[in-house]
Amino acid sequence: MRNRPRAFTLAALAAAALLTAGCDLGLPAGRTPHREGNRLDMGDQPKLKPQREDIFGSRPTGLMEPQPGTVAIDEYPYPYAQAEGALAGAELANPLAPDPAILAHGKFVYEQICITCHGARGDGDGLLTALFPRPPSLHTQRVRDWPDGEIFHREMRGQASMPSHARQLDARDAWAVVLHLRQLQESSPVAPDPNAPPAAPAAAEDAPGESS
Repeated sequence: MRNRPRAFTLAALAAAALLTAGCDLGLPAGRTPHREGNRLDMGDQPKLKPQREDIFGSRPTGLMEPQPGTVAIDEYPYPYAQAEGALAGAELANPLAPDPAILAHGKFVYEQICITCHGARGDGDGLLTALFPRPPSLHTQRVRDWPDGEIFHREMRGQASMPSHARQLDARDAWAVVLHLRQLQESSPVAPDPNAPPAAPAAAEDAPGESS
């Protein structure tokens, strides 16, 4: 008889432990997504979630846009507008020297980002040209005459069907690609410019027997 209170106490503690474990596990109780004690589970509580409609209906997604004019730490926005390629070419100079390590890095970046459209040698024969318009060769005299800064500008702002790669490349990557392109141009012949006007046909020679 003296052991009954002790047994009752142990049984009560075991029951309390089970109830506590049930609460911690979030045993279903009532309508979903509610849990034990009609307590809303943290995974289902109202909150903003990326790429999901704003619960307040004021924005199309829950992604928080930065305030106008703010710049992330260590981010330096590219200052030239889309149509300012010539200005960028005149004012920007490549800060990198064409040493073997930089050239190897430029080749690596080119083969990860640029090769799909421009091809291994810059001839505009990349794999994506089967689906998208073929870019002009990077070996035309027009591209060869561009200053390094103007080529850099195309990487930052894009042109025609080529998008900007400013989010994929930092400045060092882009300048290294410029040096790699210069190396490709040195070892490749000048390509015809597809935008150049067609040459005038040569004057026909006088037919035999006709006087001049």
